[in-house]
Amino acid sequence: MSDPELLAKIAERPELFRYFEWPCDFDVTRLDPVEPGLSLRSGATLVPVAGCGAGGSYFLADGTAVLYASSEGECALIADSLRAALELMAGVPFWKEYLHLSARGRTRPVAEVLAELDEELAGLPEFAASGGQSAARALGLGRPDRVALLTGLRDAMARTSPGHLLINADGEPYDEF
Repeated sequence: MSDPELLAKIAERPELFRYFEWPCDFDVTRLDPVEPGLSLRSGATLVPVAGCGAGGSYFLADGTAVLYASSEGECALIADSLRAALELMAGVPFWKEYLHLSARGRTRPVAEVLAELDEELAGLPEFAASGGQSAARALGLGRPDRVALLTGLRDAMARTSPGHLLINADGEPYDEF
């Protein structure tokens, strides 16, 4: 399935839309960028594909990679493709918690961090694995190991700068998560 087909399927199927909107915080109906005039330092194309409840945006960068920009002026490359980003969200819907770890926290073993986040969020039904499994099946996504998914996020984040760093209309760079 192509990227436009994946996004259309999420928009058209209420159960998929609800899952990706929350808990994944990926709303395919919100296409207004977090702020006007954004560009990539590399000069590559930047196309908004979704928004989040706090006003942030998701972009396809250079036609393939997925970049997340918060309304607080932070950004991170989260995956090398939309399919990989959706697999991350389906497998680890609370993936944004990883963005907010300190740099030191992100050097800890990913399995350890995942176990702590699982324990912290265990009582919240929106983070139950069944929702992500259903979403992945409906979109024909793979079900990579959750540790591999967060490791992929960590590795993508490390490649944000210089090529995927967002620049605002005033020429100022976003901060990296």
